[in-house]
Amino acid sequence: MRIGSTLLAFDFDGTLAPICDDPTAVRLDRGAAELIAETTRLRGVAVAIVSGRDADDLVTRVHAPGAYLIASHGLEIRAPGGTLVRDAPPLLVHLGSTLGREIDEAGLRLESKKLALALHWRGMVFEDVAPIVEKFRRWAKEQGLDVIDGRCVLEARRRGAGKEEALRWLARAVGASRVVYAGDDITDFGPLRFAAERGRALFLASPERTPPEGVTVVGSFRELFRLVREEVMV
Repeated sequence: MRIGSTLLAFDFDGTLAPICDDPTAVRLDRGAAELIAETTRLRGVAVAIVSGRDADDLVTRVHAPGAYLIASHGLEIRAPGGTLVRDAPPLLVHLGSTLGREIDEAGLRLESKKLALALHWRGMVFEDVAPIVEKFRRWAKEQGLDVIDGRCVLEARRRGAGKEEALRWLARAVGASRVVYAGDDITDFGPLRFAAERGRALFLASPERTPPEGVTVVGSFRELFRLVREEVMV
């Protein structure tokens, strides 16, 4: 392994786990589980899993007691062993009966999280639901919420933090001299840029996103996991 400490961080949905139409059906890839188990045992390597999911939700999908969990786009952070590092009060907002009814009638899925509401349209033609998605975006901005675009999802979230800010904070906290980050979506672009400056950025390609500049584009989970092992185990 290289001299100096390394922060190895992964996005969850789409990077460690295949994306599903139903976000509740997402499961950690078997190869990813093996990789997390291996890397959390390495001396000089701090491992983090980064997600827009609630921390409690992430814990049920990833058995990684030796990893940091950065959840809710950085608003929740748990250290190895589950120690709470950062938290925020639950989001309490009222969507409104008219917009709620339109979402339901269109067949869109509204996911209620601790710190956000997420509108999903995976499996649907975006042009058919775009007007409702834009209404949801306007509502979120009127409520003073952060609006986060994802792969077939739009999230209205309590303001503050962010994946990049959380990754920078953690890199300082663990004294990392190198940062390796793997992601697949727009919300990963900030962390990927940071990792490209400090180590290596790995982007798992999909037809839904154009990769940012300065990253290594990979085409499969197997290739991604091989490159990660090369980064931290050689």
